[in-house]
Amino acid sequence: MTRPIASLLLAALAICGVATLTAADIPRQAPELTIYMQGRPVQLSQYKGYICAVAFMSTTCPHCQHLATVLAPIQQEYAVKGVQVLGVVFNPEANIDLPAFTRTFAKGMFPIGMSTEELAASFVQHPPGIHYIPMMVFIDKHGVIRAQHLGIDDGAFFADAVEVQNIRNELDKIIKEPTIALPAAKKK
Repeated sequence: MTRPIASLLLAALAICGVATLTAADIPRQAPELTIYMQGRPVQLSQYKGYICAVAFMSTTCPHCQHLATVLAPIQQEYAVKGVQVLGVVFNPEANIDLPAFTRTFAKGMFPIGMSTEELAASFVQHPPGIHYIPMMVFIDKHGVIRAQHLGIDDGAFFADAVEVQNIRNELDKIIKEPTIALPAAKKK
């Protein structure tokens, strides 16, 4: 094997190893997350009692822009079922881009606020600095994260042809089975 090919193979294995080692615990209690909406802090826990579909996005990412257009009608359709879609943008330009992003792509149909890259990474149990967006987290009425999909780990979830159905499937699963038991805490 030539040296460049061997180096590429080792790099690929290292990346796969990182993804495997950092897989998020599902289900798990959602940690608190502060989202700044119109300059005011809003706590994710304020939405306890709703099924939440939280989309972590960048205002400059075409895939995120597409996801926001997909989520607007889903919010409208699922609101009567107790679902709240929330958007969280965390790119550096978000404070400037957010109003136009919300009007253009989300059509004002669901709230979108800002957070930091570090808080978003921590929330999805992913190492900081390694982000492929969008990322979606599905939380039940009791504040339990039931599913999450990250662009790096599950790009197929966000594929244009199946994205809407995948989101509906996750929401429908939580609606049909509103309560699950969390695994017992691990002893240290």
